[in-house]
Amino acid sequence: MENTKDLQSSLSSNLLREKRYRSFLEKCANHMTVKNIAHFGSKLMHQEKLHYHFFEDHSLFKNALYLTFFSLNLPYEYQDSKYLKRKISKEEAISILKLFERRISERVPVQYITHEAYYSGYKFFVNKNVLVPRSLMNSQFEDFLSHVHWENYRVLDLCTGSGCIGITLALLNPNIKVDLVDISSDALEVASANVKYYGLQDRVRCIQSDLFTNLHDKYDLIITNPPYVPEIEYAEQPLEVKNEPKIALVAGKDGLDILHQILTQAKKYLNPNGMLIAEVGYSAAITLKKKYPKVPFQWRKCKGSKDESLLYKITEFLIQWTPLLDSIFLCEAKGLPD
Repeated sequence: MENTKDLQSSLSSNLLREKRYRSFLEKCANHMTVKNIAHFGSKLMHQEKLHYHFFEDHSLFKNALYLTFFSLNLPYEYQDSKYLKRKISKEEAISILKLFERRISERVPVQYITHEAYYSGYKFFVNKNVLVPRSLMNSQFEDFLSHVHWENYRVLDLCTGSGCIGITLALLNPNIKVDLVDISSDALEVASANVKYYGLQDRVRCIQSDLFTNLHDKYDLIITNPPYVPEIEYAEQPLEVKNEPKIALVAGKDGLDILHQILTQAKKYLNPNGMLIAEVGYSAAITLKKKYPKVPFQWRKCKGSKDESLLYKITEFLIQWTPLLDSIFLCEAKGLPD
């Protein structure tokens, strides 16, 4: 069994952090709780200038608390005093500190450490091959699904990543059939694992394709959270963002490389009265309006975070663009944090 002597070899090669770990274990030897080790982890992460990276109320304390609950196999959704006051042993503390050290030294999102992320209340497997689920389009799902009454409603989730958007729609409505499409075979392995986890193989398919290249069907809805970050904005992002797959984030100089292809090709894959729903970053949305000045973009606000550093000012767009699509929905997000 491990003890504090193992810290230097198994926890950190950073002498200052090793000293802080030892000091915490010594000072809190008789009164270590879930809450105080999470506070310690949060303080350490602040000192190391970590980025919270799209996590709940966007605090490093939540990062540390989540890792603590995960290590102890506690139900994170129930953060009541019973769990926060739970005493932890030195061995449990060392295991938790190992997770803190990974978060600090690797600068990866906590979801890559735990290999799980939540979207619309559903748990999804994630790894470094997909973005951490964070699209706020789900705030529109309830309203949208209230209008879906017929069977065999066909949905295409383009640039699917983990599959969280398409799978969530399938879970919310048994009449929906979904194709999850991504150019990355590694991403589709993740999406496939999530399809199997929820037992949706009869209604949800995974297809490798560069956008529409390998597709032959038509859909009632095409929904997508495509790469839309301009190259110059990506260069300014924190390491946590850069440790996600770049292919899922960056879309050329102005952020429109992928979206432009989707807008110009989608009509061929939509049924009559079909819809395209896409999420667009703030910068890309401005550029989009300038690039297509004659297109009557209309924006409908979505619910989102109040924190200005999160993708939150999402507006949903109902666009009547007759030459291109029967109807287009666009979501405008504020974009990645500075």
